[in-house]
Amino acid sequence: MTHPALRRQLSAPARDTLCDVLTGKRAVLVDGDVASDLTLAGGESSGVLRAEVALLMGCDVGGTKVHSVLADLEGNCLAEVRESTAPEGGAALVAQVVRHRDQLLAQVGGHGAPLMAAGLGIPGAVDPKSGRISRMPNIAGLHDADLAGLLSKALGLPVAVENDVTLAAQGEYWLGHRAESMAFLALGTGIGLGQMVHGQMLRGASGTAGEVAALPIGANPFDPATFATGALESTVSAASLVAAYEARGGARGQTLHDLFAADDPRFQDILDGLAERLALTVMSIAAITDPEIVVFGGSVGQRSDIVSRVSAQLQRVPHPMPECRISRLGNRAGVLGAVWLARQRH
Repeated sequence: MTHPALRRQLSAPARDTLCDVLTGKRAVLVDGDVASDLTLAGGESSGVLRAEVALLMGCDVGGTKVHSVLADLEGNCLAEVRESTAPEGGAALVAQVVRHRDQLLAQVGGHGAPLMAAGLGIPGAVDPKSGRISRMPNIAGLHDADLAGLLSKALGLPVAVENDVTLAAQGEYWLGHRAESMAFLALGTGIGLGQMVHGQMLRGASGTAGEVAALPIGANPFDPATFATGALESTVSAASLVAAYEARGGARGQTLHDLFAADDPRFQDILDGLAERLALTVMSIAAITDPEIVVFGGSVGQRSDIVSRVSAQLQRVPHPMPECRISRLGNRAGVLGAVWLARQRH
């Protein structure tokens, strides 16, 4: 599926320039043989690669849904697919991603550009050295797996895999809110953190930087009841908010969406407690990496009433705190971060 122009052997200077353009390092004026090579590879003499010369696949895998897009090199979405995550995990998830690839290509029809690479975000940690997966309780059959290798073989493409919230931070940095040092706090089914430090993704030694679910906030981190999800997540997840409402005498069987739509004082008290725990989370992040902004995302995190409550709590602190903002990319932050990852892999 490689574009004929991209099969041409590029000169070393053209190859180096093209690599720098794809990774966002530079866009420079070139001439002579280098310009000729870049033109054949889809570039222009300015060193800018034409967005439409290749297609990239981005996939945001969650415990409940898989969201995939086909985009050009600038992150413009050309096709999109969403469906529930394959409950079996493992090989079934790999097959689901392959099926998404086929559906996306069918949607763009005769676009003509080749699909060059894919990026995948997962709700787990990816070891930056081995690429192996850990800390992914919501999807079965992938612990310690080389998911990038499995998908590359199944798709016939270069594939890169990264933590989903880390990619949401990268997506926001690329196409949404942008600051050299920033954090992305995702809150919905669970809670996760991605960080950009001096424009680079913060991964940590084993890929677990940002596992804020385990912060000792809101619950006892030594209580075995919190080991599976983490102390903080056990008190801020969607399920825990509904359970807290029922414990206060609220009607059973309500969804979180129902509770946000109602005007029940019991739930408003719960939201005040949630805002306080999230403010403590932001303070903890600020004490370690000092981001300029914290971008809130996820089905709960991007609600303006939640972010305003957190900001109000932070105003009680006598020293400066990061500015809290709502994601500009909404539920596309993670999948667009995956597109960026595919661009780097290409």
